[in-house]
Amino acid sequence: MKTIIVATGAAAGLILLAGCSGAQLGSARTVQPTGSEFNQSLYRGYIGLSESEYAEGDYRDSDAFAKRAKQAGAGSAVAPEDIAARSLPAENVGELTEARMTLVSALDAGAAERNPSGAAEAQVMFDCWMQEQEENRQPVDIARCRDGFYAAVGAAAPVAVSKPKPGAVRFIVYFPTNKAVLDKNAQQVVAEARAAAAKLGQPVVKISGNADTVGAAEYNQKLSEMRAQAVAKVLGSGGSLPVKAVMTEAHGETQPAVMTADETAEPRNRRVEIILEQ
Repeated sequence: MKTIIVATGAAAGLILLAGCSGAQLGSARTVQPTGSEFNQSLYRGYIGLSESEYAEGDYRDSDAFAKRAKQAGAGSAVAPEDIAARSLPAENVGELTEARMTLVSALDAGAAERNPSGAAEAQVMFDCWMQEQEENRQPVDIARCRDGFYAAVGAAAPVAVSKPKPGAVRFIVYFPTNKAVLDKNAQQVVAEARAAAAKLGQPVVKISGNADTVGAAEYNQKLSEMRAQAVAKVLGSGGSLPVKAVMTEAHGETQPAVMTADETAEPRNRRVEIILEQ
């Protein structure tokens, strides 16, 4: 993707697309968007993505974005793209998963009503990032979509959004309430982190444990320590770990991914973050 161009209605013109892949863009351009300001902003953003991909000859993704534009333009709900919808590099799944959760949390908290254009920009740039990361061959475009997402969601989200350092890779391990034992899914995430560490070539590994607000703060601090230690143990269980150093820390309930009231069970806060930094 070279440039994201937002269509401005009839001025954008129509192109002849019938009879080949990419035909969805032509019909999407004829839509007169209705519904909320958020949906109309989504429509314009997805049209821009569709046009950019069409210009590059990526008709499959042009069609996909055009279909999302038509849905949004018709006033239908369009969710951010699912992580499982694309074949993403293993080392990028963790960060994209967390990014999607942050975006969904912001939308659930009313970002589309408070800041419709900003929330739509965050969603469009997330889907742009997903598409470019799947291709994984244009670092400049990946960075632009990624950075655009963080900038937009940071303005729209009601919770703090931390952007990883350049080159950092993040994986998130989630835990059931009051547990510090890794289930099958959690073990798979740790295995992916280990494989990513091998590819990066001796990164520094930072492991940070967290808890939700159910229970006493002192107990949650201890629980987050146990979770961090459990992840570190599994991460190192396969033999020599190809890293420079492993650092563990625990935040208890003080650094939630999603802000909640006290005594609130929030699965996104019961987590350990694994960050690989070169």
